[in-house]
Amino acid sequence: MTSQQRKHHADCRVDALIAQHGSMRRAHQKKYWRLIHVIRARTKLLSPRQQAGFLNPVNAGVVIQACVRMARRGFAWIRSPEDWVVPKGSSLVQLRSLVHHLYDKYSVPDFMSTVWWNEHEISWELDLYLHLARGQSVRKYQNIFCQRLSKKMAAHFMQAPDDLRPYAAIFWSRVRALGGDAKLARTLVTRTVLSLPKFDEPFWDAVVRFLIKYQPISADEVVEIVNFIFQQRYEPAEKVWGPGAGEIPVQPQFSLRGRSLMTLRRHMVHWQSDLIEQGIMPPPGVSRLDFPWDRSNIKAFQCEQEDAVWSIEELLTPRQLQNESRRMNHCVSDYIGDCIGRSTTIWSMKVKTGRRRRRQLTIEVHPQKKMIFQASGKNNCEPSETVKEILNRWAAQEGLTLNESI
Repeated sequence: MTSQQRKHHADCRVDALIAQHGSMRRAHQKKYWRLIHVIRARTKLLSPRQQAGFLNPVNAGVVIQACVRMARRGFAWIRSPEDWVVPKGSSLVQLRSLVHHLYDKYSVPDFMSTVWWNEHEISWELDLYLHLARGQSVRKYQNIFCQRLSKKMAAHFMQAPDDLRPYAAIFWSRVRALGGDAKLARTLVTRTVLSLPKFDEPFWDAVVRFLIKYQPISADEVVEIVNFIFQQRYEPAEKVWGPGAGEIPVQPQFSLRGRSLMTLRRHMVHWQSDLIEQGIMPPPGVSRLDFPWDRSNIKAFQCEQEDAVWSIEELLTPRQLQNESRRMNHCVSDYIGDCIGRSTTIWSMKVKTGRRRRRQLTIEVHPQKKMIFQASGKNNCEPSETVKEILNRWAAQEGLTLNESI
């Protein structure tokens, strides 16, 4: 294939891509073609002959995708694309300029403009751009990722580096507002999981404050600390500890409270032996599914009634909860983490008649309040009157109160 043939082939590919993306609602379609015509007439953004810079011939689809998104949000245009004055500069500079021309009544940070052509379209990012372009504060934007911005955070957000995605910029501004320097903020948002949307913000704020307190720490160690904490608190033990450890994280209640940098470093080296010594993880050769947590101070129950023997026993291992969940067809296995942390306890009521022993009720008791919080039969059915009577007898024996819903 000659050079001229390659150029012609590339032109045809771009034309086909433009036509392919032109299939949309008529109101949007008109705006889409206006953008395409202006870009082709005044720039080389869609030229397959452009070899350098932000966009190359292979990535002409990026510009086309930006046109699709801008056309679908044509209702927010405040200027005509035909009035756009193309600046000198790279493809990136020109495409940013077009976005600012169409939408910006007030200045929007440059890093926000990439939401129009990033690989994956994220609606809340585009909505945030339009919100800022109207001159409204990022603090007033109602979104799950933008609900808790302080004035300091909002100020830093508007000055975030150009290469960050909006959520990363939000977290970057959070680190800066908490007192971290630009180097620490960049390390956290570019090299750790903290660049991704997450919850449990108070916990991660505590982690950031810890890292700020003990600065200077090398960027590599910062990454190592964050990754270690994330693995211990959030990742399945099966992945962190090894096969057979189960889905529950190794230390779901992990905290930096009471730790110094030196004690954290020590724990990061010796964490496996530390957890075995503390009884949090099983010794070698013992499956975590069969490794019991501490028994509560509430005692078990047994009584005879007519020809049946009734019992209520605490479930003390992950495997016992999984079996209960499977036999009773409900979600009690989801409570393994809460049981390990001792914020709740799970009990199983059974009845034995002859040689047969059957499960009747799964009971959740909050040990601190000594309250029976919920009680469910098979398939989450309501307990029978006989089962309720046995439950009340156990509650009286142990001084437990019943939730009003039972």
